[in-house]
Amino acid sequence: MNDYGKHEFAALRETIRSRGTARPAVALAGLIAWAVVLVAVLAWLPNPVASVVPLVILLAAFEAVRTLHLAVERIGRYIQVFFEADLDGRAPTSPPAWEHTAMQMGPKVPGAGGHPYFVAVFLVAAVVNFLAVVFPGPVPVELAALAIPHLAFIVWMLYCDRGMRKQRTTELARFRALKDSLRSQEERPK
Repeated sequence: MNDYGKHEFAALRETIRSRGTARPAVALAGLIAWAVVLVAVLAWLPNPVASVVPLVILLAAFEAVRTLHLAVERIGRYIQVFFEADLDGRAPTSPPAWEHTAMQMGPKVPGAGGHPYFVAVFLVAAVVNFLAVVFPGPVPVELAALAIPHLAFIVWMLYCDRGMRKQRTTELARFRALKDSLRSQEERPK
């Protein structure tokens, strides 16, 4: 690896580290902001429609966490393909080998860590947020209408979770195809 490659690798690993550290901090800050707004809505604006305000904050926090995770995974696959030698899908015998190792370990170790999107926490928060609809005593039309954005958020989280579970293998294949394409362009006579 040349000096430029070493600097690029170091910068990419630093990006992964900083974004990986930021993800739980963003989730916690978003959940705190959501809770404060939810309490304010329940105390000072007891109108079922007002439940949408804390729900939007919850959605924004989830999207921030999701975006951070997607970027970290994408950079990880880039490192895996362009910086770690690919030895028939096995981890390289010499460093760097983190991404190969993490990819092999991830699916095989159940409960090896928390959910990258904090789906369970956001799911509970969405259900609790619905209390801002229920407590003011809505009419059935309000209850039904305001259940829609809450359910949409829950469905969106589950959809994102499903996509996240496929991201590593999908992007790994895409980066490998890109690398092969770049290699074939370099080999063509000029």
